[in-house]
Amino acid sequence: SRLTSQVGSPRLPTRAPLPYPRPTPARAAAMLASRFMRATKMIVGISVKDIEGSSAAMKKALFFAQAGDKITAIHVPTLMPEMMLSSMSDPGDASEDALLALSNMPTKAGAAMMDKMRQVAAAEMALTGKSINIDYKVSAPTSLVKSGLLAACRYEGANVLIIGAGVGGKGSIPPFVAQNADGVTVCIVRDHIK
Repeated sequence: SRLTSQVGSPRLPTRAPLPYPRPTPARAAAMLASRFMRATKMIVGISVKDIEGSSAAMKKALFFAQAGDKITAIHVPTLMPEMMLSSMSDPGDASEDALLALSNMPTKAGAAMMDKMRQVAAAEMALTGKSINIDYKVSAPTSLVKSGLLAACRYEGANVLIIGAGVGGKGSIPPFVAQNADGVTVCIVRDHIK
């Protein structure tokens, strides 16, 4: 046979040389440092109205994430008409407790949603065995949620924005951010829609 030498012992095929030099410990450390320098900053848009889409977006972000990446879950609450006091005949008659309750409603809903996202992320990381750094933030309420989400992306220095498609896949925020998120890769998650 071709693999036996003249003495009759089998010869092992030789391994082809690597096309690049084997990294030294210093070079390996430099490669790791460069990986961390170009780590992706992902924003996951969280919506109180679209719990399924927000959960699917968080799972997709964790699927994409690698060691060193940073995920920030952000909820931008809608400024509610009650907060503008347009429905009150005389806002001066409202007690401080009533005004405080009205101003905290969107923030409390956002905080409850972030607790739900923490549970989703913990379950997904346990399933995949990944350990990714995730921050959870609720921004100040605004009447322009779409622009508020893009402003949050710019403020955080995000490379990627991952959002759900809206209730039933018919949300108005996904097309808006896809058209206006300059310098940011937008991922609209529709995996959960049937």
